Amino acid sequence: MADLPIRRIEARTYCHATEEEERVATALAFAVPEGVTSREELEGHFGNHLVRLTRRVEKRPAIRAVWSSWAAAGVPSAIARDVEARVDEDGVLHFRLDKQAAFLGRLELAHDSDAIDVRLKLIAYPARLAETRRVAHAILAEAA
Repeated sequence: MADLPIRRIEARTYCHATEEEERVATALAFAVPEGVTSREELEGHFGNHLVRLTRRVEKRPAIRAVWSSWAAAGVPSAIARDVEARVDEDGVLHFRLDKQAAFLGRLELAHDSDAIDVRLKLIAYPARLAETRRVAHAILAEAA
C-alpha cells in the first residue's frame, strides 16, 4: 500500500509508583519512535500515585516510520491471526506491546497487564466494521 490507511496512532502506558518514570518513557519512545509524549498524573484505586504517558502520531510520514519499525519487528504478522477480535466498531485496531521488552529494545506483544496499549484508528469507507476489518487484514498482510 502506497499510503497506509491509518488516521492516527495512539499508545499509552502507566508508570506505577514502583517504576522509574524515565525508564517507562524510554520504553514508550522505543515502541512508538515518533510523536510527542504527554504526561498525566493520576491516583490509583487505593490512592497510589500513577502517571499515564501517551504518544500520539498523526502526521503521515511519522505514521509510516512507526509502522515500518513495527513491520521490521514482526508485530503486524503477530497480530494478524486474531485481527477480527482486535478491531472495534469505532474503526480502531487494538494491540498491546510488552513494556519491559520495549525498554530492552525489543518489540513483542504483551502477555500480561503491564503493557503499552496501542490503538490505530483506521481509515475505511464506508466506515463499517466489515470494511474496517478488511482494511486491517490488508495492511497486516502487506506488512508480513
